Amino acid sequence: MKNIHPIFVFMFLVSLTLSGEDEKYTFIFGGSQRLDVGEKWIYKSTHETSFTIPGLGFIKYSGKYIYTVEFLGLEGDFWKFKSTLTDMESENYVNGIEILDQFREAMEGSSCYLYVKSSGLDDTVHHIEPVNKEDYYLLEAFEAAHMNIHPDHFKYPFGRGGVDVAIGDTWTSSYDSSKIYINMGSPSSMVSAKQSTTLKKVRERRGRKIAYIEVEELPMLELRIAVNFLGERRFITGHATGIANGEYKWDLDSGDMLKSHVNINLTGDFKMAHETFHMKVFQRFTSKKMK
Repeated sequence: MKNIHPIFVFMFLVSLTLSGEDEKYTFIFGGSQRLDVGEKWIYKSTHETSFTIPGLGFIKYSGKYIYTVEFLGLEGDFWKFKSTLTDMESENYVNGIEILDQFREAMEGSSCYLYVKSSGLDDTVHHIEPVNKEDYYLLEAFEAAHMNIHPDHFKYPFGRGGVDVAIGDTWTSSYDSSKIYINMGSPSSMVSAKQSTTLKKVRERRGRKIAYIEVEELPMLELRIAVNFLGERRFITGHATGIANGEYKWDLDSGDMLKSHVNINLTGDFKMAHETFHMKVFQRFTSKKMK
């Protein structure tokens, strides 16, 4: 057997130490570029949107539900997922008067297909189809639930820059002219944004590596909001900018989100009928994986 020189042993041990300090992490949904057909994820989610309109008062839309999504495989150029919302609850108020949610009972337990491009930069929902043809009247409600200002990313949850990053690294990403819905019943709005993401730390919990991530986003929106009140439907349009701050816990072993909390503060100039006014919009989204 050949003798191993001590200097090589020393250099090897040093390289191991340095590699541990500079360990790299990659954030890809499912833990790899390939998802298994039949994989299923279940989350408990909440949402809240509030703003004040002159003449109408304080308006708040909020709700919670169980969100189950299952990967069905590849269909053409798209990944196909099946989404089902259950245990839906909502609280909607206009000037202190509760507004019934016309979509909640109809959407309870109903499923839709989510189509996400399997290649390219766009990994959010591209289009949606109800599973049952008789549910096509719920299409806009499904879109509002899955294509809001805080959309799910089905491949790179923190952008394509979240590949081979170390603790303390910050990377940037952006998107342009994405269709979103502020609340159910509103027409689509458009959003563009610049995003900055930082891997704050990685901790081991019960034998699994958990990443803690912070995201700051600067959105610009062309908003269209519909408010139903006392049998009358009011439309608000305007341009808004603001800031979104998110905190996330990500399971590096399984490649999925454990918990998220996002606050969004927007401000801008709006118009309703012949009135113009300045308005602030607040939104909050939370999600927690169910065991």
